Amino acid sequence: MVIFESVLVMLAVVLISNVLNRFMPTIAVPLIQVGLGIILAIFTSLEFFELSSEFFMLLFLAPLLFNDGVTVDKHALWEARKAIGMLSIVLVFVTVGLLGSVIHWLIPSMPWAGSFALAAALAPTDAVAVSALAQKVKIPHKMMHTLEGESLINDASGLVSFQFAAAALLTGTFSLIDASISFVLISLGGVLIGAILSVIVIQVVKLLRSLGIENSISFILLELILPFGIFLVAEEFHANGILAVVSAGLIYSFSYKKVNPEIAQLHLLSKNTWAVFTFSLNGLVFVLLGLQLPAAIQTVWENNNISNLMLIFYILVITTILLGIRFICFSVFKNFEKENQENKRESLKQSALYTISGVRGTITLVSALSLPMIVSDGSMFLERELLISIAGGVIISTLLLANFAMPLFAEKNEKTESAIDNQKEKEILRDVIKELDKHTTIENQGAIAKVIDIYNERILNLSQEQEDSDRLDHLKELILKWQFVDTLKQLHDKQVNLQVAFRHIRHLNKLLYHLTKDETYKFNIFYGKIIKEKIKLRTLVPLSYAEKRQQRRFLKESNWSYIMIKLDELDPEEFSPEMIAFYKSRYSRKNRHLNKESFESTDEWLEYAIQIERDKVQKAFERGDMDRNEVKEYRENLVAMESTIQYID
Repeated sequence: MVIFESVLVMLAVVLISNVLNRFMPTIAVPLIQVGLGIILAIFTSLEFFELSSEFFMLLFLAPLLFNDGVTVDKHALWEARKAIGMLSIVLVFVTVGLLGSVIHWLIPSMPWAGSFALAAALAPTDAVAVSALAQKVKIPHKMMHTLEGESLINDASGLVSFQFAAAALLTGTFSLIDASISFVLISLGGVLIGAILSVIVIQVVKLLRSLGIENSISFILLELILPFGIFLVAEEFHANGILAVVSAGLIYSFSYKKVNPEIAQLHLLSKNTWAVFTFSLNGLVFVLLGLQLPAAIQTVWENNNISNLMLIFYILVITTILLGIRFICFSVFKNFEKENQENKRESLKQSALYTISGVRGTITLVSALSLPMIVSDGSMFLERELLISIAGGVIISTLLLANFAMPLFAEKNEKTESAIDNQKEKEILRDVIKELDKHTTIENQGAIAKVIDIYNERILNLSQEQEDSDRLDHLKELILKWQFVDTLKQLHDKQVNLQVAFRHIRHLNKLLYHLTKDETYKFNIFYGKIIKEKIKLRTLVPLSYAEKRQQRRFLKESNWSYIMIKLDELDPEEFSPEMIAFYKSRYSRKNRHLNKESFESTDEWLEYAIQIERDKVQKAFERGDMDRNEVKEYRENLVAMESTIQYID
């Protein structure tokens, strides 16, 4: 029960971190999660539960790396293979060798195996943290692909190095030749096992489909448990489970290459499911880091007689050397592009951006937490907490550096929410409305009017990102007041009964109060005007139910006509054309006298509108008005809309 409550609290913290990020956009989500974890550790009695290194890697690394393998751009990965190979393999081993030696020199009491274990834990970068930071700045696509590929591969190479160092801590022996042979064998074994098992699962799914079984939920469940199963099988055969799940993810992604409705729907469901799953897992890891730090630092102070200043010194020196090795490697092997036409200043700027983008995160923490507590001679590994503290400090240091230094080397990314240009999208939506208007007849005007209303609302939502929301609220208030004025007029002209008008104005009063919070509407002062009208009319004629219904319909039409007149009188400089067009569509004559039968073909016309929109997007791409990323995101949005058509009222 305690474990369940702890996990529940940490998941709530992950959710809170995402909310806080909306109010603190300059602070990366991982930093917020670490901070909240530290607050939990200091100010609450939340009990932290220890996890074995194998279980930690199984629980966190297996699904995260499998998903990375599925989602990574294979073409871009192959194009950048030279740079990725240099960064993910050569740079990792150079970092382990050089940094491990420096750590042992800084802390002589640290065993050589422990020094190399910490260096191996610090070698891999975290693509998730970089992706979160990259939303704030414009990192070139090729650079981003290189960083993602580096993180995918160096996770495996760094962890293999770490496992050998940790094994040396436990056994007290290490042979470079034996380690090299074992490294090759367990790496190849992991790759083969992951690829074979992934192919088998793909064939099983195909077999089930050929038998007429199309259960998307079951397929997604299979996909979720797949990385755990592959990791366990690989470890059972003494192969590398990390490389197994990476290769499995790369192979499994090809199962989505075939284009048909079933696979498209499954892919969309899979993408959304994994987005929640991986965000939760990454968030939990950073919250765990925050929970661990206070206890680890306290243990360091009490047991190792190392002051906080000395600990900070170790963190800063190790971080500087770690990034220095990375910077030198980039500068020496600046051959990511076949033709490098950059001047020296631009080259240094790009190298600096690559360097500070090497954020440490999930893999570093998982490795540090999985360090053994007992070494080869049977004694306690007293420096374990020190290594965890240093690893946590380096993670925070690289996160802080990237968070605040990346904007110095890259332009600020203004479009953080979507890659699609709002103006381009609005032009496409207007074209769709024009096409729908051409097909409007008396029989289908109800259905088409509803679809046009949906498209006008989308245009309005896009415009609201640039317009002051107060203007929209003001227009809503005007529309309600126009209905109030027209209702009084119809009452004065004896077109509607006092009872019908009173009920309608009471409803308008409630809407006005909820919109404006004006106490005038709350206390119904406007009802006095109706009393005066009653005095003028002298009499109140009772109406039957049918007569009341007829007058209510008349009053609604009258209000709508008056609204249309007043909308034409609005100043376009005060209210945007999108706002006016949206409400004109809502209160237009096409939306009147519509019964249930009028909307029977709404779904069909909405599907037709989406197809028109898809054709417009393709033409925009062919003209060069939209790039490939914009088209990809736009099409994903259209697929999501198509999947929800049945829920449109």
